[in-house]
Formats: sequence, structure tokens, C-alpha cells
Amino acid sequence: MKKSFLLLLYFLGASIALLAAVGQKSPGYMDADYYYALGMQIATGEGFSEPFLWNYLDDPITLPHPSHLYWMPLASILAAAAMVVVGSTDYWAARIPFILLSGLIPIISASLAMFLLKEKKYAWLAGLLGVFSGLYVIYLSIPETFVLYLVLGGMFWLIIFTTDWKNTAIRSLFQTAGLLGILAGMMHLSRADGILWACAGGVWLIWVVWQRPLNAKLRIAIIGIGIFVLGYALIMGGWYARNLDLFGSIMPPGNNRTLWITDYNQTFSYPADQLTMSKWLEAGMAVHLNAWWSAIQMNLKNLVAVQGAIILFPLMLAGLWVNRSKPAVKFAAIFWLVNFFVMTFVFPYAGARGGFLHSASAFQCLLWAAAAAGLEQFIAWGVRKRNWNSEKATPRFAALLVVICALLTGWFYLVKVYGTGEIETRWGSNYVTYESILEGMKSYSVDEETVFMVNNPPGFFIATGHSSIVIPGGGTEQVLAAAARYGANYMILEEDQENLIDLFNTPQDIGSLQYVAEISGAKLFCFDCK
Repeated sequence: MKKSFLLLLYFLGASIALLAAVGQKSPGYMDADYYYALGMQIATGEGFSEPFLWNYLDDPITLPHPSHLYWMPLASILAAAAMVVVGSTDYWAARIPFILLSGLIPIISASLAMFLLKEKKYAWLAGLLGVFSGLYVIYLSIPETFVLYLVLGGMFWLIIFTTDWKNTAIRSLFQTAGLLGILAGMMHLSRADGILWACAGGVWLIWVVWQRPLNAKLRIAIIGIGIFVLGYALIMGGWYARNLDLFGSIMPPGNNRTLWITDYNQTFSYPADQLTMSKWLEAGMAVHLNAWWSAIQMNLKNLVAVQGAIILFPLMLAGLWVNRSKPAVKFAAIFWLVNFFVMTFVFPYAGARGGFLHSASAFQCLLWAAAAAGLEQFIAWGVRKRNWNSEKATPRFAALLVVICALLTGWFYLVKVYGTGEIETRWGSNYVTYESILEGMKSYSVDEETVFMVNNPPGFFIATGHSSIVIPGGGTEQVLAAAARYGANYMILEEDQENLIDLFNTPQDIGSLQYVAEISGAKLFCFDCK
């Protein structure tokens, strides 16, 4: 591909991300709130420390609390680096790395297409599909992990697809192992499920070595794995050292408890020690079957509607099927199934609530490339069966796909960012709510030491600067216990707090929890009011 074409793709990809940023004045949801809030903490010299609690999985002792025990730190680190460079902790500064990285997405998609196509003229289609990315457009400029996985996952597959599995020189194979180790480390530093990519890199290396006509396969495999691990450790070693220093183990405490939840709200259970295998077994197989079935449905819907944009999905399948004899395609298909299994059966609740969509974004550039290969096969079928003119049919169908994806991208953006036009349906409306609530509490006893209990602690911290803890899943007994342990002074109860909807609809005093007033549509309670 010509450099001018690659530069054009980069410009288009980054420009779409920049345009998307215009309507998104805040991160918009708790995951992104967290990464941005902790980016500010790092940039201002507070280090990896969070002034809020959004879950109780590790039995936190007090505030502030060690950060990134559940979510990994790379997005926050990039946001912090940008804020330090430009000298501002404003949200626009945190978005700079992610907008710049977005420009690489269409380049990677087009590059991957080159290895799936018979005629390279279709590669531009894969690049433009990466530009007009559908639902992904709302995440392109946000300090979150979508862009990181789109880029890092795409680069992972680009290395695997460009490597000659049978004839690569041993030295080149070792270099590839090191590069994959670094990428796997960066993916793990982005998301906890990145550990799967570390496993995938190791399995791929063994697969390649074992099918080669070599006499010293075991020795080469061991050296290759060693180089891969060194590359991985180059990125993750410092983070593991931090965990060892804080917790005495390379993995932070508490995260394994998410294996035993039987309802998504149990992610916020207090105390979290009630999340055990025995409790999971007691819930009964009917509960687990229902969770798995719901996760299967939701994850497949995301595959078809989001990743496949509906119209691209059959082309993606066709593109992969026609290339099924290629070892790299087989490997990608197997690993996609592994990822689907983990996000459906191991973590069904988190997977169905966005975990699968996050993790599967690492395959997205490859899927866009497959769509271009699928269109190539569709045109070839039309030439054989319908006497189409390939020179005329190709640009027409490709242009139609790009236009449809561009329209879908715009529609997703308008719906998600501007909603119905009313303030409460717009992107980041909860920040306005939190700000107005704090403004309405001027007559109450609120100072820098006041601790709140809210639905979204990272978002509340961004909007108000106040420390907070999350409203526990469960009933008022858990609310009172968590408030007593962590010294919460006020609870802000919003309508979307499903587990306490009865208390929202009918506010009343319960023990030390006392109803105060309604402010900006939320119900304000205080603990041990004086």
C-alpha cells in the first residue's frame, strides 16, 4: 500500500475520533470515569491511589485505597502522561493519546486485509470500515480500553498473519516472540483478560515450532517461550512487583470472587466474603443455566449487531471461511472461541454487561479485513453466476457498504451522545446531576472530609472532587454496614439503583439512615444525622 493511502487512512481515523470528542464533554460511564479519575491522580502526584471505593471485593480497609485492583492501569497511565505533557488535568488533555491511536485502526484493518485477499484492490474497503466503525465511534476518544484493544489486538494479529509459519528463520521467529510478548504485556496492562493473550502468544509459538521440520524443536520452543516471557515481563514486571509489595502476591486480592457471583449487583456486595464457591453451588443449576443462556444471547447479539454491523456479518464469515486453510485464520478462530467461552461461561454477568464487547474488540480489525475478503468472494460469485462486470460491481458494492456503515456510525453517535435531546438523555448527564446535588447541599454540613455513598464513585469524584463509596448491592442492611465501616455521611440515591428502588420510591428512615430531601431528582439520605 502507498504511504499516501496510509496517511489518508490515519487522517480519517483520527479525524472521526476528534469529531466524536466534540459532543462528549466527560467520560460518560463508570469504567471511563475510573480511568480518567486515576489518570488525574497520577498526573497530580497522588500515584496509584483512589479516593473512592467502587467495589468491596478486596475487603478494603479505608480511604484512600490502592488503585487498579480490578481494572488495569494502562489507560490511566496514557491519560496521565498526556495531562503532564500539556500541563492540564482537563478532560480534553486525557483524550489526546486515544484520539491519536484511533488513526492506526483503519491502517491495521487495511494491512490485515492484504493477507486475506486475492486482489489487493479491496484493501481500501477494510480501511474505511475501520474509519466508520459503527458503535465503536463513541469510544474512540475516551480514556478507556476499547481503542487500546482495537490497536494492540490488531497489531497482535498483524504480526501473526505476516509471519511465515513454515519458513521463517529461527532468529526472526525469536524476534517475533519478543514482539508478541511485549504486545501481550501491553494488552494485559490494559485489561485483566489480557492474560488470555499472553497464553495465546505462547500457544502460537509452540504451534509454529512444532509444525516446522526441525531437529531441535523442544530447545527452540523453550528459547522462544523464554524470549516471549521476557517481552511480557518487560511490560508487566513492574506491575507485578507493585502487587507483591502491597499484597504479597502478583495478583491483587478479591478478583477471584467475581467467579462466584450469581447476580451482577453482587459485584458490589458488602462484605464481599459472602461470594464463595459454596454459595455459588447453593444457588442451583437453574440460576447458572439462565445466566449462561442470557450471556450467550447477548454476546452473540454483540457479535452480529456491533462487531458485524449486521450487514457486514455474513461477509466476515465468508471472508474467514474462504481463508480457512490458512493456519493464522484457524488460530484466530480457535482463540475467538476461547475468548467467547471465558466471557460467556466463566464471567457470564460481566461478559454480558460489556466484558465480551471489550475483549472481542481485539479481533475487530481482523473482522473488518475479513469483510473485505468476503465482498471479494461475493463479487466473484456474481461474476460466475450473474455475469456481473467485476470492474463496475466492485466499487459500487464497496461504496454501498461504506455509506451504510457511515450512516450507522452517525446514528449510533447521535443516539448515544445526544439521546432524545433532553438533558437527562445526553452523554454525561450524571455529572450535571452530581454537580447540581452538591450545589443544592450548600445549607447542609458538607466539607472536604465529607464522604458520600453514590452509584458511581469515580464519576462523583470527577464532578465534585469528593470522596465516596459505592452503594452496596443488596438491601439497607448492607448499606448501613458499609457506611459505618467507611464513615459515609450522606447517600445519594438515584432512580437507576435497582436494588433500592423501593426506598427511592418511598423514602423513609431506617435505623441510622435518615431521609433528608429530594435534590435534582435524587433522594438524599444522611447517616447518623446531627
